[in-house]
Amino acid sequence: MIQDLDTNYRYMTEGDIGVTREIEIKANPMPWTEKNFTDCLSNGYYCLSQEVNQEVSGFAIQTISLQEARLLNIGIREKFRKKGLGQDLLNQIVSTSKEMGSKKIFLEVRISNKEAIELYNKSGFKKLSLKKNYYRLPDGREDALVMVKKLRKAWRFF
Repeated sequence: MIQDLDTNYRYMTEGDIGVTREIEIKANPMPWTEKNFTDCLSNGYYCLSQEVNQEVSGFAIQTISLQEARLLNIGIREKFRKKGLGQDLLNQIVSTSKEMGSKKIFLEVRISNKEAIELYNKSGFKKLSLKKNYYRLPDGREDALVMVKKLRKAWRFF
């Protein structure tokens, strides 16, 4: 389905924070604040905006180093879901992590977020561990599943 869409990727700007927050609020029971997003931008995190027909359809934020990348947040606008855009956005993040030299990419996901876990599994992420009471919720806390995907093998010297 994505091949029928005019999809574009670009670095997120402060002007994108309003729509990014809208996506975040509808996707997460305890959404990031505007300050969380501005801090990521000002700290130089890799902040990606996805557009369909020049309209922001999704976003992803990650940190990248030579050893590892960490996907901090990802979301697709409701009206653009179920079109393969989440998979495409995740592929962009994985590809960028590889290009920047990371050996692995990590993420945490709420254990109740079955759709996201399925997407990550389909993309080659493996369950690594469980973080008890990691996510704050309006009525308590929820465990996080830590997942990892190997991007390249470490160099071996003979």
